[in-house]
Amino acid sequence: MDNQTQIQQQFIYRKLELQDYEKGFLHCLSYLTKTPDLPFEKFKEIYNNYPGFVYVVEDVQAKMIASTISLVIEQNIFENKYYIENVVTHPNYRGKGFIRELLELIKQDVKDLVKKTDDGNGDQNKEILLELYCKKETKGLYEKLGFYEDGFIASKYV
Repeated sequence: MDNQTQIQQQFIYRKLELQDYEKGFLHCLSYLTKTPDLPFEKFKEIYNNYPGFVYVVEDVQAKMIASTISLVIEQNIFENKYYIENVVTHPNYRGKGFIRELLELIKQDVKDLVKKTDDGNGDQNKEILLELYCKKETKGLYEKLGFYEDGFIASKYV
């Protein structure tokens, strides 16, 4: 068995499940942002009401979440907008291409959603904009993945 096959068998790419609370999902997120000490019931409430999808990479052997990415779907006046958020890989798992693979899952799911919600009046082959806000230090990674800088994002904490 070659190394690539072993890696594929050790890791599963899928959507978030409630059981991932016990597999360190919040711990993985803590490498991106400060995460509150969230009781399971609150996690379940957020999970059930999330306006999009959360994807994870699970290390099956360790029974832990190695990487995660979120797709938020915003209802807009004319068409839906798709935002990628909470992109993080646990430091022990970085450099394995998880984000690249998770982005491919997102791209396919968004294309499928657009086809499913198209009322027959739209263009099945239209371009779909995925937006991502990132820190300056991660800009190079996203450029390698095909994203480009488009404008200026202003932020202010209040």
